[in-house]
Amino acid sequence: MATAAAGSTRVNLFMPPRRQFDRRRALGVLAVVCLGGPFLRRTGAQATGATIHFYSPETNINNFGALKSEFDGFFASAGGHKFQPYSDRAAFEKALAGNAGLFLLSSWHYPQLAAKAAWQPRLIGQLREKSTQRHVLCAKQAVANVAALKGARVVSAGNTAFTLSLLADLLGPSQRTLITEQNILPVPKDMDALMTVDLGAAQAAVTTESGLDKLAKINPKQHQALVQLAKGPERLLPIIIAPTQPDAATQALLKVLTDMGRDAEGQQRLRLLGLDAFAPITDAQRNQLRK
Repeated sequence: MATAAAGSTRVNLFMPPRRQFDRRRALGVLAVVCLGGPFLRRTGAQATGATIHFYSPETNINNFGALKSEFDGFFASAGGHKFQPYSDRAAFEKALAGNAGLFLLSSWHYPQLAAKAAWQPRLIGQLREKSTQRHVLCAKQAVANVAALKGARVVSAGNTAFTLSLLADLLGPSQRTLITEQNILPVPKDMDALMTVDLGAAQAAVTTESGLDKLAKINPKQHQALVQLAKGPERLLPIIIAPTQPDAATQALLKVLTDMGRDAEGQQRLRLLGLDAFAPITDAQRNQLRK
């Protein structure tokens, strides 16, 4: 290696000045950061998905662990998103107040939210290409009319508060007091409610029209033994709400949910919620939610 003597000092002629070396190293690090930064952000966004929180008074799900496992398993290969179900309304609304992500809830529940201004309805559930459903009050043929149900046990797949609200519509102002909270028997699904009436453990059932249609296909004889005592109005199916300014992960999850109804495995999971697809909500449906 060539060197030159300068008094007692030996200088390496091929070594760049220290300041020049530090500058080159700094520029190299800056280049890595500039080029690698977007990649690192994309990787982080892909690894961290959004969460959809779920609560419904319209069904009495008895195995939230299995429900969460099914949805998480589906989301694992679709962005790493998570599904978080709740059995308690207060816990769900507390999460709504302190979390981002998406929230899947009943269209009956949404107008009651205290802080709904910060959230926008984005998707609505569909069943057989419809976004509404109708509830009916049915009983065995031996029950002559609604008045005969005074003090009778009524079975429903919805929780007590939701069922009493339905009965207020079904019975009307003059007869809404015929059935009280003590008369309501909650069960997990519409089919459970209809079977309970058939077995004689309850005198009437609040169910959806789709539940009755399913019974007609499975057990026509049992279906023929029932009479519809009252029919309620069309109600919107459950909705998904999002923050007014959703982040990238939340927008990605909205896309996954929108596409689930076109995928056999996705549709299989949605049927666990009584749905078979999600669709963008319309302005008319948004206005209906405000009523």
